[in-house]
Amino acid sequence: MSPKIPRPKAVPGFTIERRSACGKIYTTVTLSPTTAAPMEVFIRFGKAGGCGSAMADGIARLVSYGLRSGLEPTDAFKALTGIGCHLGANTCLNCVAESIGIVLEHLKTGRDLNDLIEEADFAALNQIGQGADHHEI
Repeated sequence: MSPKIPRPKAVPGFTIERRSACGKIYTTVTLSPTTAAPMEVFIRFGKAGGCGSAMADGIARLVSYGLRSGLEPTDAFKALTGIGCHLGANTCLNCVAESIGIVLEHLKTGRDLNDLIEEADFAALNQIGQGADHHEI
């Protein structure tokens, strides 16, 4: 990995709201103003505090450090996809991975974020109905 690039004072980004077995998850993906590539991830639970929020913050910091040091955004997406827990496939980390995937798809195709979120929700409902263990975008 290359050295971490400094963070500008202001960056554009997207915040995606997802529902998980843990409740609402808000994932913000910020973009580099020079390359328009993802450079940071912030994760917030709908309810603040607790061990889950602390773990999510730690994961977001590691992903952000990686993105600012040359980690490919698709590799971050792949690394977080498919992580389950005792609550099933619709876990916090899967929702974070889906959110990153939605932003990547938007950046690649220019498609509307809300349409992509709606499609992801529909796909998740179909897979839950079919008894799938986890889903990917």
